[in-house]
Amino acid sequence: MQCVICGRRAESKFCKLHEEAHKNLLAKYEEWKKAMKVSWLEYLREIKKNPFAGLWVKEVAQYCLASGSQ
Repeated sequence: MQCVICGRRAESKFCKLHEEAHKNLLAKYEEWKKAMKVSWLEYLREIKKNPFAGLWVKEVAQYCLASGSQ
């Protein structure tokens, strides 16, 4: 199986790097939701714009926005 984002070998839809970024996105969303009352889509859009967010997280955010997944 290949990562849906980068094509690297993967055991799920993401490679290890993008899977870790996805887990971080999900975990941090809970914090953002409590602090700022943002929806999942608003959160993903903010992550994409955030200059301090890493490349892999931004790629996962873009994938989730494009595919409508979480």
